[in-house]
Amino acid sequence: MNKTSYEVLEFAKEINEFEFNKVDVLIAPSFVSLESLRKNLKDEIKLAGQNVSEFDDGAFTGEISTTMLKDIGVEDVIIGHSERREKFSESDEIINAKVKKALADDLSVILCLGESLEVKEEGKEIDFVRDELLKSLDGVDDLENLTIAYEPIWAIGTGKTCSSEDAENMCKEIRNIINEKYGEISQQIRILYGGSVKPSNAGEILSKENIDGVLVGGASLKASDFIEIIKAGENL
Repeated sequence: MNKTSYEVLEFAKEINEFEFNKVDVLIAPSFVSLESLRKNLKDEIKLAGQNVSEFDDGAFTGEISTTMLKDIGVEDVIIGHSERREKFSESDEIINAKVKKALADDLSVILCLGESLEVKEEGKEIDFVRDELLKSLDGVDDLENLTIAYEPIWAIGTGKTCSSEDAENMCKEIRNIINEKYGEISQQIRILYGGSVKPSNAGEILSKENIDGVLVGGASLKASDFIEIIKAGENL
């Protein structure tokens, strides 16, 4: 939960001044800011919901439906963010239902995956991510509108860092897992890395073969920092 309505518009003004043509830029603000940003951001910048309900419209107080997102021109949604999994107890089964609902209603999905520090220290991170990925995609056959975001929970706000090599290795494993089940589409799926991405490390992360983009957290709150990260992608 960040930025008031005024702060969001000030952010948009700064971002609109920056020209880019090599990368895709997508912003996922709070739900209450989606419509105002849609009206005030230049067309090259897409918007995403931070979450979506697995249910249709109806008696689900506090939820946001796919219909509501699409009604204001939103075409993408983040599902399974680590904060949703940890703080709101969203299970793989709930994530799976949300993925199916969003894809069925023609939203593009950014599916987040990642292991905890405990899992990492036990050396079980690959098995954990494999299990999380396959459960989240259970019953999903068409991955055309799917993006995967690997966000190691242990590297977010903990002072611990995931090296670009470790990030690349896990993203490669994710691509291999997708290839085992879905075949050649694994080479077309975008795999993002999210874990304390900032201007100083974005270029190195984005240079890796199996990392197609970044899911930016705190560094995206300051427009100038976000622009520097976009520049890192433009300069590759």
